[in-house]
Amino acid sequence: MQADEKRIITDEELTEIVKVAAKAGADAAMEHFKAEKLKEKRNRKDRRLHNTKLLIRHYRTFKEYVNNAVFEREESNEDALGAIEELMWEPRVTADMVVESIKRSAARTQIIINHIDGMINVYQDMCQKSNSEMKIRRSKVLYDMYISDTVYSKEQIAEMYFIDKRTVYKDIDAACKELSVLLFGIDSIN
Repeated sequence: MQADEKRIITDEELTEIVKVAAKAGADAAMEHFKAEKLKEKRNRKDRRLHNTKLLIRHYRTFKEYVNNAVFEREESNEDALGAIEELMWEPRVTADMVVESIKRSAARTQIIINHIDGMINVYQDMCQKSNSEMKIRRSKVLYDMYISDTVYSKEQIAEMYFIDKRTVYKDIDAACKELSVLLFGIDSIN
């Protein structure tokens, strides 16, 4: 066959080319879809960990707000639970928006505080039952840094537990990862 001769494609060959191209396109689309789902799952997990840290860091502020607020009884539990769902699912929510959203309603804030209190208790029980000194310390460090009525500095906590100041934040990060699963459920796991 010479260079300027044109080859005619048969119907069978054309059908085969279309099948191969369609399969390649479908495979590429599926790979892209899987990659996007994995990315979305990671982002959701990252948001939940971030939101766990946010809730814990602002715990005393929320608690103070609830203790001094005049409750709005007309808000239902479903509305208040919407705040927790918002923390779990909304990708565009900033830290300030979350704090303001929670503080917008005393009833909503009370439900979230009750949820945090319950999950902190579950987390502390789990750490105690593990008989791991490190896990027990982590739960105590988290509690003393953000939950207890007495406010401690990281330096004071480091001295109390005979650890380095950097270890205080490492313990808090590790505790928040475990607490995230309790606060937001199974989707917080890798």
